[in-house]
Amino acid sequence: MCLDITYVIGVLCRFVDNPGEAHWNAAKCMLWYLRGMVNMSLAYSGSLSPDLFMAFSNADLGGNPDNSRSMGGFAICIGGGAVQWGSWLHPHVSLSSMESEYMTASKVGCEVMWMRYLLGEFGYDTSRPSPILVDNALAIQVAKHPEHQSTIKHVHCAYHWICDHIKQGDITVTHVPGSENPTDIFTKPLGRVKFAKFRAMLGLQG
Repeated sequence: MCLDITYVIGVLCRFVDNPGEAHWNAAKCMLWYLRGMVNMSLAYSGSLSPDLFMAFSNADLGGNPDNSRSMGGFAICIGGGAVQWGSWLHPHVSLSSMESEYMTASKVGCEVMWMRYLLGEFGYDTSRPSPILVDNALAIQVAKHPEHQSTIKHVHCAYHWICDHIKQGDITVTHVPGSENPTDIFTKPLGRVKFAKFRAMLGLQG
């Protein structure tokens, strides 16, 4: 799936059983968009970064108007271009943006660990911790300092495994400004300028 239509596809798929006129019009707009983007492709280049790859994580809060659940999204980039990405609806309602961001980062951590195992099988050195860039400072603090987990004690314990991998040195969670987090493109509708900026940051060029 093209990364720039991941969010739209995810939303439209929720209504395949009973679509309305608005969904049909949205699907047609997406097709018109794709028609104009046929010459675009993912571009990769060399990188001076010591990291094998970078992972971006992002979530909105209650973005689904039907059930108030949050959307999560991620991208793993190598050489300036995305090689893996995704967008999903959270399984339950989050009570804060910190909670939705923390849960998303934990899920992204699973993808990061898989990428580390894969690159390790190819012979790459995976001794350095792999970075996950998150734009919510509170979520980062909870991930780095398990003693703060009392603030989200209602969250399923499965999401707290990321703290162990941070402690073991497999993953590091660092802050990125929201304006520089391209995975916003996977969590909500964006304006034309912002959408084009994040699309380019993920390596999609024409």
